[in-house]
Amino acid sequence: MVGAATNSSAHSAPRTVDARLLTLVAGRVNRAIGTVLAEEGLSVDQWSVLDYLHDAGPCTMTVLGAATGTSGATLTRVVDRLVSRALIYRNADSGDRRRVLVHLSERGRRTTGTLRPQIRAAEELTVADLNAAERDELARLLQRIAPVPDPGS
Repeated sequence: MVGAATNSSAHSAPRTVDARLLTLVAGRVNRAIGTVLAEEGLSVDQWSVLDYLHDAGPCTMTVLGAATGTSGATLTRVVDRLVSRALIYRNADSGDRRRVLVHLSERGRRTTGTLRPQIRAAEELTVADLNAAERDELARLLQRIAPVPDPGS
């Protein structure tokens, strides 16, 4: 395996990150949750937006893009599709009319609440071979690598 340490001594060089493995894991998670989302006609990118808004509340497109890892043009298309399905809506920030905030609608909240248990079950399948401590460590490390921005930013 590329990046695997060959020396097991306490002073061996640190392992390198294998981007291929990260891509494989991300693909596995996306396929697992994509199967659930397909039944509702949603994409993984759309789910990321709904899930983040459910937890964080209203936010700007900039924060939403940073939190979901979705680029500007793609994010605009994703948000437009979710608006057309009445799952989210946009309005001007009352504190700064130049800023537009994206909100989860009541329909979006119900959809997210219905799908979340199924999505979490699909996510759990991808880490089924890890014990609780390993899952906690993986979650901690992933959050450290890719911190989610504060929605108030």
